[in-house]
Amino acid sequence: MAKTFKLEIITPEKVVYDNTVQGVTAEGTEGSFGVLAGHAAMITELQTGILTLSDANNKTERFALDSGFMEILANNVIVLTDACTKEGEVDVEKATAEKASAEKALLKVGADVEKEKAKAALKRANTLLKLANK
Repeated sequence: MAKTFKLEIITPEKVVYDNTVQGVTAEGTEGSFGVLAGHAAMITELQTGILTLSDANNKTERFALDSGFMEILANNVIVLTDACTKEGEVDVEKATAEKASAEKALLKVGADVEKEKAKAALKRANTLLKLANK
């Protein structure tokens, strides 16, 4: 049997996931990376993207994460993120509308802050749609 470790995914509203897993892959600000049992201690920033896990029974689950942080310490992994959506729970209609709105906002001439917000919204919508395979 593969070695396992504890994974928690936490948003400000709730604990989205709290269970034992064999492995996790996520998208950090420096690129994608994986975590297995016995991983060195670290704290890293996550970018908006898809987190994939393999649970203790070797079942794969995927989540769309907003940006956040991951802490790895003594076979415990904690993911803190503003928003997290489990595969199968994506509101495709809403994500498509958010994507269209963000694309429209990017076309407008405006402040850099507005453009960055629109880019972030577009990335979130695209990540949700990718998770939903749309």
